[in-house]
Amino acid sequence: MGIIIKFILRNIREKKFRTFLIIFSITLSAGLFFASSAISGTLEEMYVNRMRKHFGSAEILIHANEKSPSGYLSGASAEVFKEDFQYIIEAVEGGGFYKPSRDESVQVDLKGFDWKDLQQMNPVQLSHSFHPDGFKGKKTMISRVTAEKYKLDIGSTMEIEIGGQKHRFLIAATAEPIGPFQEDGRSTTVYMPKDTLSALQNNRGRATTVFIKLKDPTQLQQMMEALSKSYRRYTVREPVTREEIKQYTNRITTPFMLMTIMVLFMSVFIIYTSFKVITMERLPIIGTFRSIGATRKITDAVLLLESMVYGILGGLLGCGFGIGVLWIMTYLMSENPWTGVRMNVEIQFSPVQLVTSFCIALILSVISSLVPIIKISKIPVKDVVLNKVEIQHKKENRKLYIGVWFLATAILLPRFVPRQAALVFGGLCMLLSAVAVTLLIPYMIIGFVKVFERVYLHVFGNEGVLAAKNLRDNRNIINNITLLSIGISSLLMINTISHSVVKELVSFYREATFDVWMWTYQGDRNLDRLLKTVEGVSEVYGVIGAQNVEIADTTNQINLLHGVDKNRYADYWNVGLTNVQLQELDQDRNILLTHILKQKFGVNQGDILMLETQRGKKPYRVIGFFNSLRWTGNYALISERFLKSDMGEKYYDDIYIKTNKEPEIVKDSIKKKFERRQPWVMTIAQMEENEHKSNGQLFIILNGFSIMAMVIGIFGILNNFIISFIERKRFLAIFRSIGMSKGQMIKMIFIEALTGGLIGGIVGVFAGIAMISIIPYVMRAMDTPIPMHYSFTLFLYALWAGMSITVIASISPSLKSSKLNIVEAIKYE
Repeated sequence: MGIIIKFILRNIREKKFRTFLIIFSITLSAGLFFASSAISGTLEEMYVNRMRKHFGSAEILIHANEKSPSGYLSGASAEVFKEDFQYIIEAVEGGGFYKPSRDESVQVDLKGFDWKDLQQMNPVQLSHSFHPDGFKGKKTMISRVTAEKYKLDIGSTMEIEIGGQKHRFLIAATAEPIGPFQEDGRSTTVYMPKDTLSALQNNRGRATTVFIKLKDPTQLQQMMEALSKSYRRYTVREPVTREEIKQYTNRITTPFMLMTIMVLFMSVFIIYTSFKVITMERLPIIGTFRSIGATRKITDAVLLLESMVYGILGGLLGCGFGIGVLWIMTYLMSENPWTGVRMNVEIQFSPVQLVTSFCIALILSVISSLVPIIKISKIPVKDVVLNKVEIQHKKENRKLYIGVWFLATAILLPRFVPRQAALVFGGLCMLLSAVAVTLLIPYMIIGFVKVFERVYLHVFGNEGVLAAKNLRDNRNIINNITLLSIGISSLLMINTISHSVVKELVSFYREATFDVWMWTYQGDRNLDRLLKTVEGVSEVYGVIGAQNVEIADTTNQINLLHGVDKNRYADYWNVGLTNVQLQELDQDRNILLTHILKQKFGVNQGDILMLETQRGKKPYRVIGFFNSLRWTGNYALISERFLKSDMGEKYYDDIYIKTNKEPEIVKDSIKKKFERRQPWVMTIAQMEENEHKSNGQLFIILNGFSIMAMVIGIFGILNNFIISFIERKRFLAIFRSIGMSKGQMIKMIFIEALTGGLIGGIVGVFAGIAMISIIPYVMRAMDTPIPMHYSFTLFLYALWAGMSITVIASISPSLKSSKLNIVEAIKYE
């Protein structure tokens, strides 16, 4: 046993490139699996940390809503339950304007807190020493970034306009841009004593928000129900719900897991093909050991032990590599795309995730090597010793039928799977499509070769015909084509998703036929009149809306419901609605849904939706459907008059503005004219640019995953070319002995590589199209309904990449073949 193990270890050391390839594949697979599974925890922390700017460690928020008797409230009613709370903190929030210069006006978010309360709920990291007793009266605290931007310092004064009156504040402290002072690129935050801001708003002693933290978090729902009874006309809610976090993380982690599935499959294929070579190489020695007393179980156990060694090494390296990948992913995604400021986030993972990734590596290695080991184990000792082993490749039509069935299942099944199960089945179908390609490639090659034989005779001569014929039964070239096609299909899938998202974002903003998007508090028809007085504003249309409208007796809801003017909506949004549909919308309680809501609710034209309104349940008849990515497709339209009467809404949800001057100039003019209203104003071009930035980070990482998959494939291709050269030494030498020149041999090998790359590219494109066809169903399950857009240029690049990779990989075998010793090669066994 010791002799066998020493022999195996010696072979592992001697076959350095193959050992590297197997361990490298396992390392990448385990590392990417770990990073994909662990990133969700880090993303959750990142998302919650971004939101904690507003609520710190609080677990319950209480604030006014449109039904409240006042915008202010007291924490006195919550004091009844104070024994269950760690803290009850009252705060005052508001807005104002700071003018750093005569021509510039900056909207600021004002936060009024007692210093001790703020430190308990959302600690501030000061940029300098500061005595908290000094935080009284007309004093403020600002971010260090804000101070540097406007050239302010401790002791400087800051004039802020609040409620139409200007007040001068002394800057008492500056803080690091973390915690409550995180930069989001959209607002400037100024903290001041609660009593000061409360007095300036003429509501001394009252708060706008009450923040509560529980002693026992498991009592959250119970306490929210109790507080909702005490604050019947106010909103009692969680700062961030688990559903919101899950929705945010799923949109990012799902593509990573889909990509990891492809990497795992490629690794299985590489390890499987490598062990086929390993077992064939070891066959004579195994026969010798078997003939002197070693049992079949012992030799099988030794080969399995070798695969376990690869798995253990790959697993250990994979865990380290995965932590590195996780850190890079976190680093890239922690940057705010609008400000460039990075959030200080530590990577989150558990020992269970590390152990799971290690076990995946071990299982991957052992399972991938089992089939070759079992096949070799079944060969009789006599045949092994007498070297009568012949590997016969039977033409099994069974594989053809299985491959076609797998491919058909992978393409068709997602169309019939319930939306809730689409994520799981989508991943399985992608894996199934990769398996189908592996099974079908040998049959595809036969078809391609018949075509290339005829074409190459006229293009490359006899060398071309020989090169084409050599592809038929060369298992290493078949493996190359398989690896190449899977790698290319993975790259195509990721790049097509990226291309589609970008194109859909562009098309969404191009559906807007106006120039400036605006929102302001209590916007109405009087605001329309005032906006038209702004130079450059040509037309204004305000739309009234309601959010989170529940479907009666279900758990479904419409995230955004707009009441539209039948004569004006189509002038501002080109979403494919006809005038007939818009006119019909106004005739009764009718509703138009996006296609994603059609699928989500399972409704058809003519069906009735019961909406929960302020006037009770109201029936709305579905009269049609349209395409829109607004609120990720969770969007619907009803008539403006019914939204006003049923929902009780009277103020604009959005204001659309057409301009006859440069939109950016008009935007600035609007902000300046209505600065006291604290409007949100942005041009369509700005919104489109911001969307590109926010999605750019995700696609950089996804492309990194797909490139890693391609790297595994490239190494596998290089390995197969080397093995193919070794196995074909005698074959190549015979050609040389009957008159083939070195140049002709090199030409033949290059044509083989070029043809293999072309076939791999073509198959990769079709496999990519099959995988891409699954993605829309996966994305719908994630409430991100993005239709796929195919790029002809991208497919051409894929073909070019396939040919380039194989030709480059064939350079080394070509050079070696030109230096071949004919006599020695002919004697080679």
